[in-house]
Amino acid sequence: MTLRTSLIILGGLFVAALAYKAWNDRQLSPEPPQIEAGQRLSNDVQVVPLAGGDPRPLSDEVIGPTVINFFASWCAPCRAENAVLLQLQREGVRIVGVAVRDQPPATQAFLSELGDPFFRTMTDASGEAMTALGLGADLPQTLVISQDGEILYRHAGPLVGTDGDAAVAEIRDLAGPR
Repeated sequence: MTLRTSLIILGGLFVAALAYKAWNDRQLSPEPPQIEAGQRLSNDVQVVPLAGGDPRPLSDEVIGPTVINFFASWCAPCRAENAVLLQLQREGVRIVGVAVRDQPPATQAFLSELGDPFFRTMTDASGEAMTALGLGADLPQTLVISQDGEILYRHAGPLVGTDGDAAVAEIRDLAGPR
């Protein structure tokens, strides 16, 4: 066996060991608790206004029935659902956007290009708010919150397609104008 062949085999074993360790660590790490309807939006979940400023509780943005949409400018499914969010806004649904793991200039460009469906746009630069809520890391995600902070509904994924259409009907029912 040549030295080159030995180094290639050794390198392959090293990569395989790293991959196994990463997979094993993921399997052993506890999953964050999943948010469910009936729970309350915690005052501990902090976000920052897109325009800048100090962190504040996401729950402060809930005034009456409120839809909270977690999105990012780099997220293709988020782009796909933006027209649906704009339609909900035109219907009188109050939507707060939370830009996740995104840079404010990129978020602003996204909203300028596609239209801004949000009553207010907040940021979660690190993704900590999503983690604290038990939403995982996938985008987009949408919550409907009652005026007293109860989580009424959660939809993971874009608000388009068959699942999205059903979610939009639920959102209209729970958060639409009264």
